[in-house]
Amino acid sequence: MSSPVLVTQQSQDASLPTWVDQKDLETLVKQIPEFRKIEGLRWKWETQLTEPALCVHIQVLLSDKKKRQVSYLIKSPETVSVGLKVPRKGDFPAERHMFEVVLPALEELYQNANRIVHFGPPVIKAKQKSNHIYCDYILNKGYSVANGLKGLSVTAMEGVLSKLAAYHAGTAAYIAVNPGKIRELPKLGEPSKLGKEAAELKSLYQLRFHESLRSNDARQYEDKVKSFQNNVKSGTEFSDSRTSFNVILNGSCWPNNLLLQVDAFGNVKDVLFSGFHTAKYGPAVYDLFSLLLTVPAQKSSRFDGYVKFYHDQLIENLKILKFPGKKPSLTDLQLELLKYGHWAFETATEILPIVLSDFANNDTEELFRNPVLGEQIRELLPWMENRGYFEED
Repeated sequence: MSSPVLVTQQSQDASLPTWVDQKDLETLVKQIPEFRKIEGLRWKWETQLTEPALCVHIQVLLSDKKKRQVSYLIKSPETVSVGLKVPRKGDFPAERHMFEVVLPALEELYQNANRIVHFGPPVIKAKQKSNHIYCDYILNKGYSVANGLKGLSVTAMEGVLSKLAAYHAGTAAYIAVNPGKIRELPKLGEPSKLGKEAAELKSLYQLRFHESLRSNDARQYEDKVKSFQNNVKSGTEFSDSRTSFNVILNGSCWPNNLLLQVDAFGNVKDVLFSGFHTAKYGPAVYDLFSLLLTVPAQKSSRFDGYVKFYHDQLIENLKILKFPGKKPSLTDLQLELLKYGHWAFETATEILPIVLSDFANNDTEELFRNPVLGEQIRELLPWMENRGYFEED
């Protein structure tokens, strides 16, 4: 792409970020039928996503002199420095492996079972060895980011749970057929994988959460929360997961990682995961906790019903894929939710505050002063306590 093109771009900065490979962009647009030349370009950061990415809109002229706009979402190791941060370490090589290897393999498994299923936005190949991932920008094609502040309705949640169950079943079948593939991804619970920055942020969020209990009218939990935080911090969260129902986790089942396509009546037609930057191998209930404690409008009151719906969908998909391993019973899932109950606490105290926040605000203290968060914490703390998710070993 020649430099004069960049003069026409409409963005807050004077030029594209220096890490953007302009030759990649040129290769992408040349794949457009009847492409003649690039007429303009503008870009922006998509900070509403769990892992912020760069959106590039390119105006092209076709051979019949008609104009067309094409848009790409660029994922890169460089994009992690923008937006509100979560205390989880992203892994770009793992995400690229997911988009280039695992997701196509899952889609093939379902195709062989006469099902057409997609789990992420379409990837567009630029060249053989690109340093970035180029996805079709589907936010202007009928998809939107799930509303974390409002929460999803029961019918919308069923659409999301159906897709999560299909994804988990697909990855379980994929690993069953290719057991050596486990080594190609990080494993959940490896302390070294957290990363210094994420570990420091995790500690900060836990501190801010404890400090906020009084202002959120939950001071009766101060001692118990402090004790439980110390217990989790000591390393007891790394439980033996060999007997669990393990899958390739998405790792970020939060509203801002869910792209929903909704019809005119509000029914969910399709659900895609925006990113897989925290994909890991581990117990399926990790994703289930992340989803059910951040996405629905009704969390605790609908929890058991959602778990059963997910389980029904999971078993159906495992049967479709002729999964050769042991299929988890509903009781198995419930016992694993109890075994890994600390994940419920971590989701509610580290992720939910971000989901309910104004993404433009980077003030961590303000995250925990949000009255909407206070209301939900007053609901979730006694609920977690009653279910045994909030108990020390």
